[in-house]
Amino acid sequence: MRYNYLWDKEKSEGFSVGSKDRPCAIVVYHSKTNDTIVVPITHSPPELGEEDLSLEVPPELCKQLGLDDDANWIRVSEVNRFEWPGVHLRPLLSDPSRYHYGMIPPDLFERIKAKLHETMKKGRVALAKR
Repeated sequence: MRYNYLWDKEKSEGFSVGSKDRPCAIVVYHSKTNDTIVVPITHSPPELGEEDLSLEVPPELCKQLGLDDDANWIRVSEVNRFEWPGVHLRPLLSDPSRYHYGMIPPDLFERIKAKLHETMKKGRVALAKR
């Protein structure tokens, strides 16, 4: 989905809106409460020593989802939590009638969840409630 993601650094600087809209992956959605948790997708490679906090999106999946040709990374070191659908969803530039890029394949989705869970257990996940 396309979403105005609020990075932890922006939140700590007092911002309540992210600096730009970006692709994100939904990792949790609770249908009774509409509680939703997303992780950001970014072009920035992980910082040195933080490679374990990101997963690279395979180029063929980027193409399938309509992401650009640059390398894309899923960050699991921070999440945004909000009530679906929320005011921070953004339509796709390529198709203003859509908010989603498509489905992440189950194997990658399971890797994201496992990596996020592992990172949470280490106390290394920043949460921005929106």
